[in-house]
Amino acid sequence: MALPIPTRTILASNAAAAATALLSSALLTPLTITDTVTPSPSRRLSAILPSHTGRTGSICFVVRRPGEDTADVMSGYQLFGTVKEIGVDDTGLRDFHRLHFTYPLYRDDGLVFYNDFFGNRRIKLTTYNPFKLYKGYTEMNNRLKEKKLEGNFTGEGMIQGGLVVFDREGKVRYAYEENTGTPLDIEDILAALKAIRDE
Repeated sequence: MALPIPTRTILASNAAAAATALLSSALLTPLTITDTVTPSPSRRLSAILPSHTGRTGSICFVVRRPGEDTADVMSGYQLFGTVKEIGVDDTGLRDFHRLHFTYPLYRDDGLVFYNDFFGNRRIKLTTYNPFKLYKGYTEMNNRLKEKKLEGNFTGEGMIQGGLVVFDREGKVRYAYEENTGTPLDIEDILAALKAIRDE
């Protein structure tokens, strides 16, 4: 029995077309990450995407800051990611790439993924109750420790990202907004990926 596709990830056809048009013009700078972080000339997503598309599609992790929770989800998809900045915490970026996300990374030059697509969503307090704040902070730190991820306060870390799923034609099909402090809902994401593969 197929899993239901979660509403929060589905893009209606008009939204999918607008998202595809918006993101295909995004300028991305390929990053070569070794002992240093070296940018290459920028290219449009529409030129980059074909080289990152598997037999089913591709998944783009829009990374808020190095140390994010990222999961290797399903076969048939190729993964790549975007970051907001380089030259601020390149050591953290290198560690993140080497230890946790070994897929290609690009700098989103115009922040099209972050600001235009995901709406410039910023981290906000969800409560002013100090006990709930402490509990949430402790739970998030425990998840990071379990995954051997280290967070830091270097660079711009307030704008949230998410996950964008493209089909094999490069059309945006699903989006999943990051909710900082909350783990990815893998079941929701798997349902969306399976729906594309089963078409």
